[in-house]
Amino acid sequence: MLSKKVFFPGLNALRFFAASAVVFTHVELMKKFLGHSSHWIDPAQRIKTTAFEAMQRREFSWVSPLIANAGSLAVVFFFVLSGFLITFLLLEEQQQTATISVRKFYMRRILRIWPLYFLVAALGFFVLPHFGVFDVPVQQPEFEEHFWVNLLLYVGMLPNLAFALFMAVPNIGQLWSIGVEEQFYLVWPVLVKKSKSPLRAIMIVFAVAVGLKAGVLLWSELSGWELKELKKFLAMLRIESMAIGGVGAYLWFTNKEKWMNLILRPVVEWAAWISIPMLIYFSPMLIQNGVHLIYSISFLIIIINVAKKGKFIISLETPIFDYLGKLSYGIYMYHLMIVVFSIHLLDAVFHFPSDLKLIHHVSIYALSFTLTIIVSALSYEFFEKRFVSAKKKYALVESGS
Repeated sequence: MLSKKVFFPGLNALRFFAASAVVFTHVELMKKFLGHSSHWIDPAQRIKTTAFEAMQRREFSWVSPLIANAGSLAVVFFFVLSGFLITFLLLEEQQQTATISVRKFYMRRILRIWPLYFLVAALGFFVLPHFGVFDVPVQQPEFEEHFWVNLLLYVGMLPNLAFALFMAVPNIGQLWSIGVEEQFYLVWPVLVKKSKSPLRAIMIVFAVAVGLKAGVLLWSELSGWELKELKKFLAMLRIESMAIGGVGAYLWFTNKEKWMNLILRPVVEWAAWISIPMLIYFSPMLIQNGVHLIYSISFLIIIINVAKKGKFIISLETPIFDYLGKLSYGIYMYHLMIVVFSIHLLDAVFHFPSDLKLIHHVSIYALSFTLTIIVSALSYEFFEKRFVSAKKKYALVESGS
């Protein structure tokens, strides 16, 4: 029997904004991959100082760092948000029922994540490659060469390992983060359930994750071994960001007034927002391997403040933001194939030049966002919703709007 309802106002809006940030980054990446001018910065070509210094040297425009980092930062935000929400709901379930049903937790996650994940994966492997409007020539040769290994890893919920070993699968490369989420879900309910002190357990996970990554980086430097695939896999495995979200949930749930009062101070909230562009433009390469930890803390502060107040500058708790937030999973999952389709379609109809003008950029963004929202809405209403409804019978704590 469901009891106390858990709902955090404003978070659906943040989900939508984060999903939109991923779309922005991938529009620029696909424009580059498909032979057009873009603001994408190839990570291998990024300068070894700050983005601001590179702008002064005219190596790229002021918008390029923002565009290039928006998607990866949005994924870090999603990881922090997952850690926060899942930890809070598990603590609430433990308080209400004196235990945590790991089986029911897995069923809830499976019903929400797996149907759309496997649908999009099936499209990426078996349908889209047969249509020219979804071609990404840069990625195609490696996709064909490693087709079966990639397929096996995707079916095994290890798309992040596939991405660490090979180039991203065309149109569905973003699924790597779903693998990270699923690996987090696999261990987190057991950790919270078995721990006498959840906070201590979360901090141990954080320390182990950060220590392992630091150790591999140090080993690579000292040994001279590149360890490229291992470093890429560990870089994507952002368990430490999820742990930071878990710490925030614990502080809120246990009503640690000293910490919560600090987090909820307006100056702290504003500092969290301002820190994001400051880090994008001014953080040197020296701290790039650990800068996501600072972003994670900033995102946690933003999440808690928005969830407590339901707004930032404007109210985020509105019907439109609520609905778009519900579509955010679909937006994230479908957007890449729609971006590729939109660029190919506009190219075919209007014969875009390689050096795009403002009207070309605007039309690509407009078509990509419009189609992504339409497809995501149709998917939610006619496909995902039945699984969302089915997972309610496994819910021991009522959550959502």
